[in-house]
Amino acid sequence: MATAFGPSDVERLEKVYAAPEIVEQRARTRAALGARPGERGLDVGCGPGLLACELAREVGAAGRVVGIDASPDMIESARARARREGLEARVELSSGDATRLDFPTESFDFVVAVQVYLYVKEVERALTEGARVLKRGGRYAIVDTDWDSCVWLTADRDRHRRVMEGRLAEFAQPHLPPRLPGLIRAAGLRLAQAAVIPLLDVRHDPASFSVGIIGPTRNLAVRHGVPREEAEAWEADLRGRTEEGRYFFSLNRFLFVATKP
Repeated sequence: MATAFGPSDVERLEKVYAAPEIVEQRARTRAALGARPGERGLDVGCGPGLLACELAREVGAAGRVVGIDASPDMIESARARARREGLEARVELSSGDATRLDFPTESFDFVVAVQVYLYVKEVERALTEGARVLKRGGRYAIVDTDWDSCVWLTADRDRHRRVMEGRLAEFAQPHLPPRLPGLIRAAGLRLAQAAVIPLLDVRHDPASFSVGIIGPTRNLAVRHGVPREEAEAWEADLRGRTEEGRYFFSLNRFLFVATKP
């Protein structure tokens, strides 16, 4: 896998993943995946473990969900969540690499990867590995973002473009979804369904996904060459849009479910 997240990222993602639109995203992903009691599933890039724990409830006491992540801090956070929720017996967690899955061939009933492959340079290899560990007839759910779909109301569109270009430099695959149907087919899988999951905020809500990523977007823009004063001016503009009708954010997540013939 690519970027490994640290302790501060764990805290940030815990808050962002609690946003109502991300809770809904997980619900739609689970519904499309259709985990059943007794199944064994793999969550690639499990992060702090919210989806893994939700899936663990769906597979029941006889099932198992295995979560891997490149970040030891994320794995520890996921373990703590599983303990708090009484799911230790159903959730197995370990460090892992999306492009080198350390599991036998055809060992999972389902595989899920949510907002993971945009960080993976060797995405073809990652998909091939996911297909390899999937049982015949198993399901493979992928959720990812094409950042061309991002619309954010801002006072200075040119400045906004520069900030977003800085943020996108952090991703190995910032425009992956249009390629995924072809990549899924190349991995030997059959695309069963595809859907759009829109994230839409029309007011400045501190608990929303979009407000939660303003600070990280500023930081990534600076890291990738945007002058700090410009990135901070961009941030100040968005954080100042607290009056009704002055805030707008939209971003499309794309959900694909494939099966292994």
